[in-house]
Amino acid sequence: MRLDLPRLTQPVFPLLLLGLLALTGCDREPAASYPPAATPEALHAHGDEFAEDVIQVTDNIHVAIGFGIANSIMIEGDDGVIIVDTMESMEAGHRVAERFRAITDKPVKALIYTHSHPDHIFGAAAFVTPGTEVAVYAHDTLMQEADKIFSVLQPVITRRSMHMYGNLLEDAARSNVGIGPFVDAHSDSTVNMLRPTHTFRDTLEVEIAGVQLVLKHAPGETDDQILIWLPEQKVLLPGDNIYKAFPNLYTIRGTSYRDPKTWADSLDLMRSLGAEIMVPSHTRPIHGAENVDRLLTDYRDAIRYVFDQTLRMMNAGMTPDELAPRLRLPPHLAESPYLQFFYGKPEWAARMIYQGQLGWFDSNPSNLHPTPPDERARRLTALIGGQAALAEAIDEAEAAGDAQWVLELTDILLREAPTHEAGRAARIRALRALAESEINPNARHYYLTHAGELAGDFVVPDRIFTPDDAMLGSVPLSVYFDGLAVALDGEAAWDVHQKTVFDFTDLDQRYTLIVRRGVTEVVPGAVEDADIHVRVNSLRFQQLLAGLRNPAVALARDYEFVEGGRIGLARFLRLFNPDIEVE
Repeated sequence: MRLDLPRLTQPVFPLLLLGLLALTGCDREPAASYPPAATPEALHAHGDEFAEDVIQVTDNIHVAIGFGIANSIMIEGDDGVIIVDTMESMEAGHRVAERFRAITDKPVKALIYTHSHPDHIFGAAAFVTPGTEVAVYAHDTLMQEADKIFSVLQPVITRRSMHMYGNLLEDAARSNVGIGPFVDAHSDSTVNMLRPTHTFRDTLEVEIAGVQLVLKHAPGETDDQILIWLPEQKVLLPGDNIYKAFPNLYTIRGTSYRDPKTWADSLDLMRSLGAEIMVPSHTRPIHGAENVDRLLTDYRDAIRYVFDQTLRMMNAGMTPDELAPRLRLPPHLAESPYLQFFYGKPEWAARMIYQGQLGWFDSNPSNLHPTPPDERARRLTALIGGQAALAEAIDEAEAAGDAQWVLELTDILLREAPTHEAGRAARIRALRALAESEINPNARHYYLTHAGELAGDFVVPDRIFTPDDAMLGSVPLSVYFDGLAVALDGEAAWDVHQKTVFDFTDLDQRYTLIVRRGVTEVVPGAVEDADIHVRVNSLRFQQLLAGLRNPAVALARDYEFVEGGRIGLARFLRLFNPDIEVE
């Protein structure tokens, strides 16, 4: 249902009025010259971009492509090397480091993280000889972003990432992930990020191993994104602000708001440098000042077009469901090989922009207090004529080849009747049919992984990477307590008011964790009236919270009780983890 907004009583802003009037033409047929849509075959061919290789970009710069989802870049200096981005796991990092060491045996003098995403930081220790200290450069907000993913949002981000990247699918079903061949993340993968030793806010000029570098804050795909500029060689390392696919202005694994306007501004900054070579952190390097400028300009223009046109339609009163399908790139941008929808999509970006600018409410009052999903499914099923009639409608949609409608109808049926086998089977077939026609690998993998879950082929885990002890110990204790805060079962703790002191014997640090009727508070130090007071080694505490230590064993062996006892602590921790047994 389209709800029209009241007309403006007077044109308070003429340009806005012109924008609203221009919308009258948005239903016209597409121009005859509009480029044909990419095909699933084009997605498979896109995999050639990620053939495993170490490419020599210039005399002293090499880039490793195809060893995981991201690239790792080595800059060779007089007496050492600089590694930019370090892959998503120690295993991937070791494979790249071995190839780099075959080129030069100069020691690693520094690591540079372009941003906080795991595929750029989690293999860091693989490049460094154990016991050796190296400088690690990053933006000063990187650890704040990395710690949020590591603790507060790890379960949901893991599940959604596994769907989006298709980690659990057979290799033949995955082909590539749009900006890399695969994500090197398995049940036995290990990670060890080295925390930054040198951070900056806006710009940092530094010489490392005789190489002049300029690091600049360039927010885009992340707020902590930086670019690296080698002025003497006119080489630009843009991080993840450009790659050979339409950008993930919104990623379906979930993310904080990515400001397209800011991203476009960062691309303008890059254009101003006059780079002759560009080495992205995904996909292959680009040579030639004209080629670099053209790609940066097209990328910038595509982002601004999506942002500006989304706001234009929002101002006309359109909802996300109305405006997203209308959004098409101009033909000259739609045909660019750097703007094919192999990673992001304009329609996903439009929905994010709407929510980022106006929040979740689409101005339809029906959505202020919508009927809960289970109740809505029950009522719709009854309205349609019952489960049998709904199942018949699903069969008709499937016979007509309308897989999307099958998916939406099975949303209703399987909420009302979760064990309806025919409905489940129809949903699986619809998901697989949609995947076969999908050019975007993120969407394709999401369809196939959801189908695999429904079919019982696998269970998508909450955790996949295993941090080693060194990485666990490097994370501040405050981050672990942040993780506990969002793990608390609030309703189960409505009647609980309890104070527990954790005395970390190896660090001479104490924290009091208070649960006060469903809410947590962490107080530095030990309060005198604690209900429970325990002494514990910080690593044992971190291993328990990371799921790497059996709770029963940990409570029996790791904790010394000053106040309270083991059963009381188990009951307290069970508020955060229901799997902890209380004897």
